[in-house]
Amino acid sequence: MKLPLAALAAMALAVSAQDRPAALKHLEVPIATSLRPFHVAALEVVRELPYPAVMHLKGNVEIKMPVCTNIGPGKGFSCAGYVVLRADQADLHEDSGQIEASGNVRVTPEG
Repeated sequence: MKLPLAALAAMALAVSAQDRPAALKHLEVPIATSLRPFHVAALEVVRELPYPAVMHLKGNVEIKMPVCTNIGPGKGFSCAGYVVLRADQADLHEDSGQIEASGNVRVTPEG
């Protein structure tokens, strides 16, 4: 039995898609209590509505939070480096910046 060319192409696409790992989704998320946005990456991102809401992140979660300090009255803030949270899954509250992480959770400073 001969298969049409389109059927062969569809089968080849299905097989090659299974071989590739899922791509991470990268976002910049403004947080109401932060001077700079958080950098977020995860395999799956589900966001509630309306803004500010809770973002549900699953799979290879990485949240980079800027480190900012007040440098004095009338002088503003200085931001340098990040604190990076990595986890299997996390909920990020856009209004407060609160993170509820679970699974293999690690927190490290970065640059």
